[in-house]
Amino acid sequence: MKKLLLSFPMVMGILFFGILISDNNVNSMHHSSSNTEVIQKKDSTKSKLRIYYIRHAEGGHNVKKEWGIYPENEWPSYVGNHSAFTPKGIMQQSRVSKKLNRFNFDFVATSPAWRCKNTVLPYLEESEIKAEIWPELAEIYATNLIVSPDLSEHTSTEKILGAGDEITLLPEEEPYFTLRNDGTHEFKKLRFPRDHSESAKENAMAKVIIDKVLELIEDRNASHNTILLSGHGSSGKAVLRMLTKDPLNGFPQITNTGVWMVEQQDDGTFKLKMFNDVPFPE
Repeated sequence: MKKLLLSFPMVMGILFFGILISDNNVNSMHHSSSNTEVIQKKDSTKSKLRIYYIRHAEGGHNVKKEWGIYPENEWPSYVGNHSAFTPKGIMQQSRVSKKLNRFNFDFVATSPAWRCKNTVLPYLEESEIKAEIWPELAEIYATNLIVSPDLSEHTSTEKILGAGDEITLLPEEEPYFTLRNDGTHEFKKLRFPRDHSESAKENAMAKVIIDKVLELIEDRNASHNTILLSGHGSSGKAVLRMLTKDPLNGFPQITNTGVWMVEQQDDGTFKLKMFNDVPFPE
């Protein structure tokens, strides 16, 4: 009997401990369920269309002006060359993969220019993604006038899209790039005064081209949620202006290998979330 009395508190303790563990498990399951809901809410934004844009690494043409103080026979071979990176550009290119690997792109498009293709080439090699060449991402001049509602009156009747030179891929490029069926030719670059004195007409031409970029984005949106575009400085600002319908007055230029990102909202508009790699303030 004494042994039985001594064991009774032990039995009750075991029962109490079991109930405590059971309650903790229920609370833990409830907490885990709450966490899952939070994670799902956070991940729900992934279904929104996000457009990323990266400007090419520094090319030889970007430094021609600063080398102008030296005799041309003293220039390094890359100076003035659109198809060569500067030493700084080579370093920038080497860091692109690490930068882009933070995001999960399910589609990549690039300007046909050597500097744009080669800026993202290391990333394409690592990710095993094949980029599509978009002639419409090639370099153009465009200002905030591109979003002017009065620009349509200056639109040229001359054919622009697909009316330029044929685009060809080198054998070593074919594993990483592909051409669209309707994108085998560059757009026709209309001639304007070098001082941009016919800016309205020049921006009207640019609008025709960027409108095609927006159309292509809309087409790809049916099956892709995260799109990366590789292009140029002026063109990148033009695409951003058209997506956000914002003239971006006072904005700095896009830096070499700088990235901006916009996210589509529930009403279909696009909101700027990142500019030159830095989160954009709400």
